[in-house]
Amino acid sequence: MIDDSKLKPPLGWVMAGTSLRTIGLSMKNADWANTPQYSITEFFTIGRVLNSIPDGDSFLSQIELVKVHERSLEDFQSLGDGSPASQLMKIREVNVDTETISIVMANLHGPFFRMLRGLENVWPISPTNWEKGSGILVTVYGEQPTLRTLAKRSREIMKTNKILFTLSSPKTEFFVEEIPDRRRETVKTAISMGYYEYPRRCTQRDIADRLSLKQATVSEHLQRGEMSIMTSWSDTM
Repeated sequence: MIDDSKLKPPLGWVMAGTSLRTIGLSMKNADWANTPQYSITEFFTIGRVLNSIPDGDSFLSQIELVKVHERSLEDFQSLGDGSPASQLMKIREVNVDTETISIVMANLHGPFFRMLRGLENVWPISPTNWEKGSGILVTVYGEQPTLRTLAKRSREIMKTNKILFTLSSPKTEFFVEEIPDRRRETVKTAISMGYYEYPRRCTQRDIADRLSLKQATVSEHLQRGEMSIMTSWSDTM
């Protein structure tokens, strides 16, 4: 029997530091329906990933499944390895099985999850789910440089530009941490003083006085900070 008490991130991961963030990757139903893995909805209209741990070249996950009909689980398990649905999920153990719902331990396979497993310091977490008629969402937790790599590679792996990305809030903090301390302080001060509001509530001279800097230095910090943020943001598009 699989010990599901181990389905949690390693301690080192949890303690990895403040650079950990989440990113959500989603596809609307109309777009997901054009991928081979959509065939899993012929058996399970809803799937919710409850927990995951790395396991070989994939992830071992506890998944709650809503059946299309009473024998959906048996029909799915009888599929050959060449089936697109079985390539996405391979059931290792059945924990609960009722007429409408199954809870299973399964390996998440497929190009996307193999790519995800090959990256360091990233982890699929809840909410990760699919629902026929709505679409699919994968939420990934990890270090921000790796999440940026994930965003770039996912569209290449899935061979579509229909993937939507949602960064953890506050979105600016996802990028600001890579800016040098003094520049980051200047940008945050500008935000808190209302420099980016419309109409502006302060000038660069006001920010310079607050930080005891020259106005030219504040101008440079703001321009370089804005460029760093916009460049990092565009890398995920």
